[in-house]
Amino acid sequence: MEQIRVGIIGTGFTIGIAKSHYDAYQKCDKTTVTAFYDILPGRSQAFIEKHKIEGVKACETLEEFFSMVDAVSLCIPNCFHADMAVKVMEAGKHVLVEKPFSTDVETGRKAVEAAKAHPELVAMTSFNYREQCAVQYMKEIIDSGVLGKIRFIRHHGGGGRIADSEKVYLEWRMRKETSGTGSLADFGAHMLDLSDWMLREQCGEMVTFTGTTVTSIPERYVIDPTSAAGEKESDRKAPVTNDDTATFCAITDKGVMFSFMTSRINFSGAEFEIVGENGSISNSDKWPAGTIGMMLKNAPVPGQTEIKFGMTPVPIPEKYLGEGTKGVSHYGVICEFADCIANGKKPVRDLERGLYIQQLIDNFAKAAAEGRTVVAR
Repeated sequence: MEQIRVGIIGTGFTIGIAKSHYDAYQKCDKTTVTAFYDILPGRSQAFIEKHKIEGVKACETLEEFFSMVDAVSLCIPNCFHADMAVKVMEAGKHVLVEKPFSTDVETGRKAVEAAKAHPELVAMTSFNYREQCAVQYMKEIIDSGVLGKIRFIRHHGGGGRIADSEKVYLEWRMRKETSGTGSLADFGAHMLDLSDWMLREQCGEMVTFTGTTVTSIPERYVIDPTSAAGEKESDRKAPVTNDDTATFCAITDKGVMFSFMTSRINFSGAEFEIVGENGSISNSDKWPAGTIGMMLKNAPVPGQTEIKFGMTPVPIPEKYLGEGTKGVSHYGVICEFADCIANGKKPVRDLERGLYIQQLIDNFAKAAAEGRTVVAR
């Protein structure tokens, strides 16, 4: 089969999303990466040299880049997602847009309209947590009905990469104009996609929104805009204009509560707990590798012969272990992207899905900013 030529736009120096995309494309049997492009001169070449990548061109212009690819991954700041997605589709290329889809719904609509105008192209949003083995197993349990009626959901998570206020500078994701919300969108996009995808059929659609956000590190050193490595400009600091930590809750049209907390400043651990009338399941760092937590009220959990009070680690079935991600976080979503291109399929995680999750984020952000409950029916 002829390989799909893929290019990556955006080779930034922070969390390495471009490298994760590259690694996933390398493992996918339908794709080969042929080009990189970054708006900052020299950064794509520096990326190639840093990761010792061979056979891929660091392009100087978008025109050169588009001439070398069939499909594009966008690994750029959120504020550029929609406009660049439109350019990619107008150039006749398939596009995979990183999450969150945009800075806000209104900005993101133009990309959705462009996708509708180009039905021959595959346009996807990169919600890449669905293939995690624990998530796959939890989805199977939920769909089986063994938990009974779902009563509430609790989902906490985040990370600590930017917790050091002296060594991590003012990145684009810390500015409202380039990122939109901060932790709320960065981690919340994944949480909301998973919760809605896994549970909407049983629990209904989120319609009532509350939220609280905090910026714990109010300013950081400014980054030199000409530095390919993101070095500090000077001792000058500027304000962080979005949230470091967020708590937000939703109630669905079936009366089920979803509770979320995200933080990007040294959050310890993560947990996704789903509680039903007959039991509960949990994906958490506290469980041994290759397991989820599970408790059933009326039957032993898998692998046990007696009913036990409290959560018990349950092994994830072999069919899920390692298959979803192949050890690379974007493998599953990129394989779906490639499969849709190769076989003329419509993606499940399309741009409309990205816009829908962005609307949820906007609702929580509005609730937090205005200090009130937002109702969207």
